[in-house]
Amino acid sequence: MIKNYIKTAMRNLWKGRVFNGMNLVGLSVAIACCTLLFLTIYFEFSFDGFHKNLPDIYQTYFTVNRAEKAEKGTAMPVPLGPALKTDYQDIQYISRMGNGGSVVRVGDKQIGQSIHFVDPDFLKIFTFQIIKGNEASPLKNLNDVVITEYSAKAIFNSIDVVGKTIELNLTGTPQTFVVTGVTKDFPQNSSIQFDMLLRMENMPGYQGMLSQWNNQNHLVYMKLNPNVDRANFEKRLQAFVKKHYAEQIKEVKRDGARPDVDGNIMSLNLLPFGDTHFNTELGGLEGQSTSKSAVISLMVIGIFILLIACINFINLSVARSFTRAREVGVRKTLGASKWQLVSQFWVETVLVCFAALVLGLVLATLTLESFKASLKTNITLSMLLQPGPLAGMLGIFILITLVAGFYPALLMQRFKTVQVLKGTVNSVKPGKVRNILLVVQFSISTLLIVCTLITWQQTDYMQKQPLGYNKTEVMSIPIARGQDGNQALQLFRHQLNGDPNVIALSGCYDNLGMGNDGSMRTSVTGFTYKGHEVRTTIQKVDFDYLKTLDIKLTDGRDFSREFATDSNAVVINEQMARQINASGKAVDLSLPMNEIHSRVIGVFKSYNFRSLRTQIEPLTLVLDKNYPINYILIKVKPGSLIQSMDDITQKWKATFPTVDFKGSWLSENTEKQYRKEKRLATIFITSAIIAILISCIGLVAISVMIMVQRTKEIGIRKVLGSSVTNIVLLLSADFVKLVGLAALISFPIGWWLMHKWLESYAYRIDIQWWVFLIAGVMAVAIAFITISFQSIRAALINPVKSLKSE
Repeated sequence: MIKNYIKTAMRNLWKGRVFNGMNLVGLSVAIACCTLLFLTIYFEFSFDGFHKNLPDIYQTYFTVNRAEKAEKGTAMPVPLGPALKTDYQDIQYISRMGNGGSVVRVGDKQIGQSIHFVDPDFLKIFTFQIIKGNEASPLKNLNDVVITEYSAKAIFNSIDVVGKTIELNLTGTPQTFVVTGVTKDFPQNSSIQFDMLLRMENMPGYQGMLSQWNNQNHLVYMKLNPNVDRANFEKRLQAFVKKHYAEQIKEVKRDGARPDVDGNIMSLNLLPFGDTHFNTELGGLEGQSTSKSAVISLMVIGIFILLIACINFINLSVARSFTRAREVGVRKTLGASKWQLVSQFWVETVLVCFAALVLGLVLATLTLESFKASLKTNITLSMLLQPGPLAGMLGIFILITLVAGFYPALLMQRFKTVQVLKGTVNSVKPGKVRNILLVVQFSISTLLIVCTLITWQQTDYMQKQPLGYNKTEVMSIPIARGQDGNQALQLFRHQLNGDPNVIALSGCYDNLGMGNDGSMRTSVTGFTYKGHEVRTTIQKVDFDYLKTLDIKLTDGRDFSREFATDSNAVVINEQMARQINASGKAVDLSLPMNEIHSRVIGVFKSYNFRSLRTQIEPLTLVLDKNYPINYILIKVKPGSLIQSMDDITQKWKATFPTVDFKGSWLSENTEKQYRKEKRLATIFITSAIIAILISCIGLVAISVMIMVQRTKEIGIRKVLGSSVTNIVLLLSADFVKLVGLAALISFPIGWWLMHKWLESYAYRIDIQWWVFLIAGVMAVAIAFITISFQSIRAALINPVKSLKSE
């Protein structure tokens, strides 16, 4: 029986190869898109799932309910971790984690490595498997170091390295460390990534920070004992906060703090570690996070494309069913049962779907690398063999075959045998189901067009918005891990001295935008001034910083080498000036930012030192030696950008032969800040194109069906004098109305979705009415052009031939 079904199905599929080819193309493209999108979603939701203790791991964060808003931050002071472990028995393990880097020296080899400074409990909290060395306590001694399998091979060309020594320069003095463990390389879906682990006590400045409760510079993780309730534990942490932050609570209260529902001004909270990857409010781990709404958007787009393809499948199958009406009638006359007919057509559906699945996977393989490059994801098709994706793929395949196969089959078996054999199947009037499906298809397509236009507008707006500094002629060069930034700046300044293309050179702590090192950092400090708390971002700079960036002073002067006291002076932006002295001059004011106080010597015009997602905040420039120089900024002449980049690259390699050059223009850095928006725009554009193409395939099939059904009507109209134009407009009118209705349905949905999305930006466009007009016109025009081909073809047929064929 099954063999007969398959043979008959193959014969019928070949007979209707044009329709089935359309089905195959539309469905395979949809499967390829959905495979890539759903694998990306699976990868994002799988982050940190390899940790065995994941449900019991938490990250600490502070919530301070200030007068303006509640501020949350994950940075912790050095003494907090040990104090928590002492005061609360609910904590099974706790570890601090600070970031750093250094050049590793082994013999003549020098390699830059990223370092996490942690406590011994770190490897008990997280599942980073020790494959070589002491699994029980690999960080027992202060000079112990644990490295990854990858680092071991890079440094020693082997993983059998336990007991070997490496030299690190963490504080200006070389130190020797003993390798006591090698961890298995962590997977790509790990939020915590490192080259080596050192004891927290080795972090630069550790001893001086042991008693500083307001110096927050690292993260804290803990694993609670089994059956400890997180909510109750957080309430009991309030006593700890009041004990160590009484003075800060008093200051925030004085400035008009707004207590939370429990009456707390400041609280220490726990974030489940499994949620850190999607926690954009706290910035994610080490300032990196992924928006859950963006990932869900990918899922919705994938479902949309799959839904459009299924609708196409149904409409194409129904369209072809009218050409097979006599076949159904003959089968029923010969005794075929209802379920035999359904089974026959379902086998055909399974064969088409299986062919589309195979072709879709081939397309996904061919486009995988370009997809990974555009979305910056690390998916592989081998992930399909994992239980979750495999079950999902099989489930979707079965669902498509059931939905897209059974409806047309049930529709065809309802034909009355006598009418079918007479050739009088009544299907001239378009069915409600077909019209509803068509409206759904084009509603989704138009919605994607609206989202594409608005996303593109917002991205373009942010890229063209003046930032208040010179971003086109200024180059940013990141200092390598373990490299002394101040020393590197002075050496390179001497190297470029006399270069006619270099106008100015300076250095800074925090980059503008995101450079080739992929790093973004910031430092915020607060102090009490005239009875209220002042908070400002600190930017450590070198001389000529404002000159290099073409930032103008509005009052006072810039830092100068002629004034020795400038080492303790500050230059502030207009926002900071308003915060400390709303009505008068800020220059010469003394700010209690440190023990000596800092004098304001200048005020500069505010610029967007962060992305346009946030408003410009108070900013203070300092020459403080406690902050390192992490970036060198070089301003060059406007007409020599390419030549200047080449010259500076060569001089960098000559000055620092062992350090990679990762310089980039600030214009590139600022564009990288909006990678998420660009990716979203790319996804929307690609999805809209695919959705429209698949919808047009279905529209072609439906139009063919309608033209076949109305052949006699067209012939009669031509005999009675109708022109080709009149007939084309008549045949297209119904479809254009449906597409127009679809556009009207999509407009309010599109406006609401994009309005919510734009609310996350401090600088944003206003949604214009013409966006919806363009989207509607595009949808109607595409539908009309698609239908017109078939309409014109039907209208040009000789009426004598049309009437004879009927």
